[in-house]
Amino acid sequence: MFAGAAALIVVIAAVVAVGLAAGSPADGPPGPRTRTATLGLMAPLSADLAPAGTAVRNAVRLAVDEANSQGTIPGWKIRMSVQDDLSRPDGGARAAGALAADQSVIGVVGPLSSTVAMIALPTLDAAGIAVVSPSNSRPELTGAASSTPRTRPYRTYFRLSGTDVLAARYAAEYAVRVMGRSRIAVVDGGPDFGTSLAERFAAEASRLGATVTGTHRVDGSADDGSEVEQVARHLRTEAPDLVYVATGYAFAAKLRNELAEHGPAVSVLGSDGLFDPHYPGRTQSASEEDLVTDLAAPLSELPQAGEFAAAYLDRWSDEDGSDSNRGDDARSNEPGHGATAGRNSPAGGPASGGGPTGDGTNSGGPGSGARTGAGAGGSNGGNAPDRAASGADSPAGGGGHVVVSASPAVSPSPDVDVIPPVAAYAYDAARALLRAAGSVLPGRDDVDEATRAAIVTAVGQGRFPGATGDVGFDAWGDPLTPVVTVYAVRNRTFVPVRVHRSAPS
Repeated sequence: MFAGAAALIVVIAAVVAVGLAAGSPADGPPGPRTRTATLGLMAPLSADLAPAGTAVRNAVRLAVDEANSQGTIPGWKIRMSVQDDLSRPDGGARAAGALAADQSVIGVVGPLSSTVAMIALPTLDAAGIAVVSPSNSRPELTGAASSTPRTRPYRTYFRLSGTDVLAARYAAEYAVRVMGRSRIAVVDGGPDFGTSLAERFAAEASRLGATVTGTHRVDGSADDGSEVEQVARHLRTEAPDLVYVATGYAFAAKLRNELAEHGPAVSVLGSDGLFDPHYPGRTQSASEEDLVTDLAAPLSELPQAGEFAAAYLDRWSDEDGSDSNRGDDARSNEPGHGATAGRNSPAGGPASGGGPTGDGTNSGGPGSGARTGAGAGGSNGGNAPDRAASGADSPAGGGGHVVVSASPAVSPSPDVDVIPPVAAYAYDAARALLRAAGSVLPGRDDVDEATRAAIVTAVGQGRFPGATGDVGFDAWGDPLTPVVTVYAVRNRTFVPVRVHRSAPS
């Protein structure tokens, strides 16, 4: 009898427990279910390109964490899928395939390299996934280099970087109109360092009245000594007053050392393939006062970047290749860390830019790569070379369409400029996607084709004040206010000396 009663009590307890677990009326109705979506990231996180990729990863994680804590997307939590694209076509193909196969992906930040983008975008576009790159500069990605009528090759693609067209034009205008150079030699590192970047520069310099003494094509992703010596011999014969170098930092550094030792004594203006700490590191005093252009602005030149910079430095100021506040990202694939990437980074080659990065990720910048960028540094002071009064002699970027500010020789916030510029642009790229998702996901049960299409539309129509300035895109997916920064090498650091901002389109 007692045994039967005990058994009955056990059964009743079990039923009550099941009822409570299921949300019985006594416990009230269950709360709303939180759904999960995924923000993808494509960046180089291995070997020589890891520092820029790591900075980008940190910036995107910051944006995601802020969105989750602030409830930017009611009813949804965002997690990250971090893909190491190696800044190579094969890595980009693998990363894009993995993200396209994930039905929860609402958007992708990256890639940094234009070379990788050319491989990855067809896959991501076919999947209807919104993509916002912080650094691609290859004109073809938004149809900017196509013959009229212009067409948009990838409807889901947007970028926050200007193009090689802008980089070449402004570099030529700066060389001729600001520096006053009239005999310019050009070193062309090939398509991995900008889609005809060197050719565009030569054409613009000639249009402005300078004589192009010669264009020397080399393998810009290598540092072959025989090529370096051959170029140096040509330069000694041509006697230019400026050499424009569109290669990776390795070739440029070897050439700069050769010129310092054997002549000729000549100024160097480089594309963002040289915007890497390895360049002044390998050249020491030989590169002092060399100039480098990059398609981004350092954080000290971004008035709205203060809040982002403070949050970034508070969390990752001791970053040494791994972050101490990593947290678990459910779908992360984050290999080891290592060095800068660029806008147009060469496939499998060293970082070509500084951002990145150029085309020097313009990855590496780097032709057609991703631009990432070495962080600009504080300087030893002194006057910026060929620095002009603000706007007084600004190069014409299109008949009054350009605003130029002359930057101080010393960065006003050198501690802020330890953050690579590409990180701020990646943060804004992530915010553009998260804000768009915030206007689309609430009330939906899952991420389907219609949801992704609506997010693409929202990204294209969105506009907000970001860390890098006014964030928004034109009808082609290009930024409204592209930027070019001229840096001088001083005491082995990059010091911003002039920032060129295009007026909003």
